[in-house]
Amino acid sequence: MDFMKLLKSIEELLYELITWFVFYALTFWRIVTRPITMLAYAQKELTEKDEQQFDDAVSPPILLLLTLVLLHVLEGALASGTASVLPRLLQDDRNLLVFRALAFSLFPLLYATIRLRSSGARVTRTTLRPAFYSQSYATVPFVMSISLGMQLASHHQALPGGNVWGVGLMLIGTVWYIAVETVWLSRDGQSSRLRAFIVTLGIFLIAVVALVIIAVLVALVGHQMDQQVLPAA
Repeated sequence: MDFMKLLKSIEELLYELITWFVFYALTFWRIVTRPITMLAYAQKELTEKDEQQFDDAVSPPILLLLTLVLLHVLEGALASGTASVLPRLLQDDRNLLVFRALAFSLFPLLYATIRLRSSGARVTRTTLRPAFYSQSYATVPFVMSISLGMQLASHHQALPGGNVWGVGLMLIGTVWYIAVETVWLSRDGQSSRLRAFIVTLGIFLIAVVALVIIAVLVALVGHQMDQQVLPAA
């Protein structure tokens, strides 16, 4: 009986993994073309029963994680040589992937928290979850554009105009992200577009600064680890 339950679990897991190939592309396309609709969809789906949630899409946190994994694999396949400049702590693929997941999760976390506070709602695990899920959807195209843009720029010697294309892609992704967040913040009618834009830009800059600080701290920790390893070697 237990063996049959195990087989059933493996069957369900395999089916879930395979369907990601279809629903990842569909979900990403819907986010890019109908971002506001998808942000509202993410919040609505959490009101459904667990087995019915995100039945026609990939859930936001999983979509964000899958995007980071795909980008990480692409970076490794291109072998840009950036791993050598990373601190020892981040030269391990698992550590690097976890760091990127936590770092880019700062953006949806900050936007979700500020939106809750601006609406007067109490910030709890229950109230934060729908806001975080919707913001995770908006973050995915932004993360994709930043990562691909950096990859293009890093291969400018092999790809003519790589710097221009890379910077352009990152700029487009950033403008799209800020525009979506501005519209989303102002859709309740309590904030004007101008005020929503200022708040959105402020949150974005805070997230960038926080990301830089975390990266510096991780680099310092990695440097300390490197210094401890060198004498022993």
